[in-house]
Amino acid sequence: QASWQEIMDKKLSSLIDEPELPYLGDFLFSLADASAKIILRNDILQAFRKFEAENPDMPVMASSRRFLSKFQEILHFGNRLLILYRRRRADIRIYALDKNATLLKQMSVERFLEIKEKLIKPDLPASRRTMELNFAPFYDYGPQLKDPETIGHGIRHLNRYMSASLFRQPQTWNQTLYEFLKLHHLHGVQLLIDRKVIHDTSELENCLEDAVEYLERSTDDLAVVRARLGKFGFLDGWGDSVERILETFNLLQDILEQPNEDTLEEFLSRIPMVSKVTLISPHGWFGQENVLGRPDTGGQVVYVLDQARALEDFLVEDIARSGLSVEPTILIVTRLIPDNEGTTSDQRLEKVRGSRNIWILRVPFRGESGKIVNQWISRFNIWPYLDRFALDAGKEIREELNGLPDLIVGNYSDGNLVATQLSRNMGVIQCNIAHALEKSKYLFSDLYWQDFEDEYHFSIQFMADLLSMNLANFIITSTRQEITGSDEAIGQYESYQFFPMPGLMRVVNGIDLFHPRFNVIPPGVNEEIFFPFSAKNRREAEMTAAVERMLFETRDENCIGSLDHPERPPVFSIARLDRIKNLTGLLEAYANSPVLREQANLVVIASVIDPEKSRDREEAEEIRKMHFLIEKHNLHGHVRWIGKFLGKEESGEAYRVIADRGGIFVQPALFEAFGLTILEAMHSGLPVFATQFGGPMEIIEDRKSGFLINPTDREGMVGVISDFFEQCKGEDCWHAFSRAAMKRARERFTWSRHCRMLTRLTKVYGFWRYSISQQAKIRLVEYCHLLYHLYFRERAGKI
Repeated sequence: QASWQEIMDKKLSSLIDEPELPYLGDFLFSLADASAKIILRNDILQAFRKFEAENPDMPVMASSRRFLSKFQEILHFGNRLLILYRRRRADIRIYALDKNATLLKQMSVERFLEIKEKLIKPDLPASRRTMELNFAPFYDYGPQLKDPETIGHGIRHLNRYMSASLFRQPQTWNQTLYEFLKLHHLHGVQLLIDRKVIHDTSELENCLEDAVEYLERSTDDLAVVRARLGKFGFLDGWGDSVERILETFNLLQDILEQPNEDTLEEFLSRIPMVSKVTLISPHGWFGQENVLGRPDTGGQVVYVLDQARALEDFLVEDIARSGLSVEPTILIVTRLIPDNEGTTSDQRLEKVRGSRNIWILRVPFRGESGKIVNQWISRFNIWPYLDRFALDAGKEIREELNGLPDLIVGNYSDGNLVATQLSRNMGVIQCNIAHALEKSKYLFSDLYWQDFEDEYHFSIQFMADLLSMNLANFIITSTRQEITGSDEAIGQYESYQFFPMPGLMRVVNGIDLFHPRFNVIPPGVNEEIFFPFSAKNRREAEMTAAVERMLFETRDENCIGSLDHPERPPVFSIARLDRIKNLTGLLEAYANSPVLREQANLVVIASVIDPEKSRDREEAEEIRKMHFLIEKHNLHGHVRWIGKFLGKEESGEAYRVIADRGGIFVQPALFEAFGLTILEAMHSGLPVFATQFGGPMEIIEDRKSGFLINPTDREGMVGVISDFFEQCKGEDCWHAFSRAAMKRARERFTWSRHCRMLTRLTKVYGFWRYSISQQAKIRLVEYCHLLYHLYFRERAGKI
């Protein structure tokens, strides 16, 4: 009994209505007879629905249903059930329930992981010791959030904490702010404060008072004002007009006298701190053409290129508003691949088209001997090369920027690990963007890691994730669900809180979700390409005609199907053919719905037609399945499958051509971290139907600006689509959803908004990074450094 580490017991009767208790107990322990060692949430709820149907004399089991909906999984261990109970987002409790089913006994994470490991690997020797990871003790510095609902708004909490510190400890924090300001320079030019004139905080306050008094009565032009401010000790960088300089000085005065979070954030956002940015994306074929659709190359290329262009536009304006004439530089650091296969991946330096100063900098992978690796390598196998890549990239970044960047942004697990190395070596602020964490995509990838190891090397990738997410200065996600999930499912970052990898390690506390490093900033789309179908004056007739032919008429080796009724509205989808994207599921659901087949055609743009031309095993299997389903259901007159990869301009016009015909866009993924194609369709004016699993829940307001669908319930999915077509026989309904989609996309999902917030985060977290004692974080850094060298490098070296 003592080994169960009872911390806080809870009577089941405090959660369940009394009449339901005996029936719930019967149900729960009937699950123990199942052959599965671990029973997941969906299976639990399905089993309970069946149990209710088989026991019609039971009382209404409302409280039991609510209780069971919070279960994530059940383990049966001896005569006990171990319940992973998700009380609310970011708050998981582990309970043991014995046979009498009256008392829930809370269990420690350590004990739970130990039992789970024994269930999965009963043959592991009892004497074998497993490495245990716990990052929690290293988070004894800085502020902590308390309410799970505030997770994802880290900047708000950090500003509140720092402004309160400025108020409570003005002597210490005002001095820190002064030191922070006097360090600033861009491209070797000292900015903001002349250290020869203003030597400390008290002098700053006095000079600021004199400068404000002068500005309030001055009628001088900007050049004269700048010269006069120089005598007060204030250099360039405060603003591009007398009015803006005065506003910025007033903000600084307010912070020194009566600080608050809004004033602090606005003031820090005006400091010219960012002119050189490095974006890291090592894996895949990174280029501006001929790369999309290749293995490991897809949405991240579009995301990074669009982000870079939008960030340059914003930085040009931001720096100009500071009164400076500095040209920003953005480097996209990726891998150089000598065997380029018709891409530009063998070019060391490539300018991004349409940009002023954005460059793709390619650095090769090198083996232990220093020899360049010529061929493309899967993202699951690149780990041995990243250590050397980070060192080589660091040298080349310094050379191209003639110094250090002001911000390093990592992308995906590999890019985040490289960004971590660069940040540590250069002393530069680091932002991580995971996009998608594999741990959530592959069921039981931790428990059965050995089954995945030869192909995926999750034992290495999960450690890389843990190190980079704990060392990042701040983390950006596209949706809150990436962090804490939904009411039904655990979030991607949340899944790293605790997990076992039997025989290898147990992670007791892998990530602190309540640290204010997490911020939700959704991306946008290139609005020069993805614009409304109704904007006829912006569309090129020749492009429109070519895309129409491709979608509905062309018959060649890249197309399958000829539509018997081309006048019917199209159900449209575009994605890679992999299992998670579930295009074969959409095809099968359409095939099995006679009603939808009479209402609409199905048009899909996906991968290639010939499985032999695919270099990805999973994709090839899905291609074969597409062929099988088309033949099985005789869909040639109802379905068009175009097996080619479109340029962005063609993609933008494809959405508009579908909209011209009163069609819809369907994104049926089993899970989608965000969903850029959803945004592309919405900006183009297409009504959108997207998976309810993952990020789309935060993009779409269900039945207002689009529809959320359950791709695992195929009958229900096509039912929602069919009802829409029935309802929208009159054009007013279709146009109402089209307008709502465009309005939602324009208001919430734009690159200009994203880049404004990214830059603001860099400045706020930059001040926070400077203000905290580096000694406060040194134990966390040393712990991660130890794991990197003793575990990661050693294990990665064996690939």
